[in-house]
Amino acid sequence: MKAAVGQGLSLILLIAVFQVVVTKVSLGKEAKRRWQHALTGHALVQVSYLLPLDVCICLLLLSAFGMAYIRCFQSDLYTRTFSELLRPEEMKAGCLPGAFYFLIGTALTAYLFPLQIAQYAVECLSIADPLASWVGRSIRSPKIHASASVAGCAACFIAASAIGGVYLGGFASPWKIAFGSLACCLAEAFSFGYDNLLIPITTAAAVNLML
Repeated sequence: MKAAVGQGLSLILLIAVFQVVVTKVSLGKEAKRRWQHALTGHALVQVSYLLPLDVCICLLLLSAFGMAYIRCFQSDLYTRTFSELLRPEEMKAGCLPGAFYFLIGTALTAYLFPLQIAQYAVECLSIADPLASWVGRSIRSPKIHASASVAGCAACFIAASAIGGVYLGGFASPWKIAFGSLACCLAEAFSFGYDNLLIPITTAAAVNLML
């Protein structure tokens, strides 16, 4: 167990270093956020293949509350380090970043659902969500509301379906995968509160319900 925890802490440290590296890349802020979102989430899913599930959940929670501590009690350091990844509202005093809810959402999904379904849902959060944002901004299409478009929703659904084929294809029918993809799409388009919490839990719950 000690070896697993040590390996996990090393991997979490590498992921944290990656966050800092992304801030230095010559890209626009939204592009940096999307790449950080996708690669970090994918890395967390890969960690779940290497470490016991309970260790993964503990490390996710430790990372989330460590981030919250730095945000609340070391705000200058936090702002200097991550300002290139933060939206204006995340710069306000006491406002926790989306990454905090990403970690909490991932931990809750891993705890509440079978691991394979959780891996699928977190990959949907990591890839389908930022892809929907990019496509929605890049391709002109009818708006569903101010922050969601038909093109973005279609991209989210297609990406989630492809991810489902990889992670769930061995035991879930195409209809079940489509149901999970639709849930992901709706959670992304009509997120109430924190989408980094809502998307993985909603997506995993939809697939689990159909099994």
